[in-house]
Amino acid sequence: MKKPDLVVCNEEQGYNANLKPYPTSISSPKFELPNIGLIRQESSKKMIDVFERERQEIIDRIQKLHTEYNDSIKVWESKISFEPIIGKEYHLYNFNNQNTLSLIAPNEWNRSESYIGTFMLNSDKKWIRVVTT
Repeated sequence: MKKPDLVVCNEEQGYNANLKPYPTSISSPKFELPNIGLIRQESSKKMIDVFERERQEIIDRIQKLHTEYNDSIKVWESKISFEPIIGKEYHLYNFNNQNTLSLIAPNEWNRSESYIGTFMLNSDKKWIRVVTT
């Protein structure tokens, strides 16, 4: 007596060739493999797009850090005649080629041509540009 083929027959389901996701005989419909080249090409394009977006985010972050660093150095190296308070806005001016930090806003007096920008001191003692010319 011939034993049933283990590919299409088991004890629980019996003959189950019609339940298989793959062809089980020569007369079965053609079995086609997915186009791996196309899948690989689409996946690599998506991966490259993700890396490019992440690279651009890093570049933007570095540029922001560079600007914040330069602003902080510019303000800390300016003439300051008072103790700055964290969270308060101050105004930076250039008088006679010397940067000066002031409490007076440019619209409160007639020195707007010397105005560089408005900065706020954060808790890390870093100057953040609030308003620029």
